[in-house]
Amino acid sequence: MSMTTKLSRLRVASAAVITIAVMISCGTPTIRRQPGLNVLLITIDTLRADALGAYGNSTVSTPLLDRLSAGGVRFSRALAQTVVTLPSHANILSGRYPFAHGVRENSGFRFPDNVDTLATVLKAQGYRTGAFVSAFPLDVRFGLARGFDVYDDRYGKGAERAAFREPERAGTATVAAAAAWIANPKPPAPTPWFAWVHLYEPHFPYAPPEPYATRYRAAPYLGEVSAADAALAPLLAPILEQAGNGRTLVVVTGDHGESLGDHGEQTHGLFAYDATLRVPLIVYQPRLFGSRVVNDPVRHVDILPTVLDAMGIAPPQGLDGASLLATMETSARPEAPSYFEALSASLNRGWAPLYGVARGPLKYIDLPIPELYDVAADPAEARNLAPSRPEDVRQLQTLLRQLRASDRGSARTSESA
Repeated sequence: MSMTTKLSRLRVASAAVITIAVMISCGTPTIRRQPGLNVLLITIDTLRADALGAYGNSTVSTPLLDRLSAGGVRFSRALAQTVVTLPSHANILSGRYPFAHGVRENSGFRFPDNVDTLATVLKAQGYRTGAFVSAFPLDVRFGLARGFDVYDDRYGKGAERAAFREPERAGTATVAAAAAWIANPKPPAPTPWFAWVHLYEPHFPYAPPEPYATRYRAAPYLGEVSAADAALAPLLAPILEQAGNGRTLVVVTGDHGESLGDHGEQTHGLFAYDATLRVPLIVYQPRLFGSRVVNDPVRHVDILPTVLDAMGIAPPQGLDGASLLATMETSARPEAPSYFEALSASLNRGWAPLYGVARGPLKYIDLPIPELYDVAADPAEARNLAPSRPEDVRQLQTLLRQLRASDRGSARTSESA
């Protein structure tokens, strides 16, 4: 064999090796997992995605969450499945859509005792588990305490209630209780821990403490967002300082957003536009993944399977969500539709029930007058495309019927005194 022929074959072989290496590096993400990580889930009530500096807000100061985002994975289009507190947290903790676990509103519903949650799964794995909530909609009576060693809902029960205001405790107090529990494990030996910390800021009424009240006099909602960020310092500052040496997986999200006047709604609960459906979602663990922004749509129900996957724990059967670990490595995932609903007005006022589905850039809201939006081209959802795109409407109506095939209805039970 001539030297020319040998060199030619060597070049072909080298090219093949390079091609295979490129295919592997591009098409097969390196997914890292680590058993035994601590898990810190932070839910900030009524937090719009665009209310954080990391999401482009140049008015608010949220340095801790911005640092967490800069060192972790920020999902730019994360969607809640409901727009009120109790059912939204049920979705997050169970990885299931509301018609699967049955909690559809803040009152008249209880989370069932036969559905697994992040707490029950991690408790079965030997974790010590603690929940620290800040307001009445997450009271222990509503069923989310199962699986938690400690369910701290000391938010001011029995205090005099002002009209239209739920009892709540300051985020600083909730964080202090959580930090004390984390720092003082009971004998015999420390084990990995799972802590869920819920802050009620920036829920209405917006009354931030000083210096935020003065600094954000013209935008008190943002003042409460900034105050919530500062309140998290005892939990987040040590984790950020440890960086890649830390052993805590952090997930931060809002349970839903806040309309702030969009589409004529001042707060939340009636409609399901992106002002109340789109939430921040930040996942931080430098041992497992680097800094990245993911623009693909993701869902609250994806949080539980993602956390379990990060630690190599098999998820419960029948989840509606899916792990996002591969997405964190490649910023690409198979298209997953996102179901959503807003039933408070139907249950409380007799209005038509509101169901919907988002797929890609299209968002369909199923009402007596149907609504269709291209949220990529029209993020304000100002142009209803339903009359001009009937085929898209039919396709999304079919998808919505398929998603709701197991929906047994939303009848509530009456509350006792």
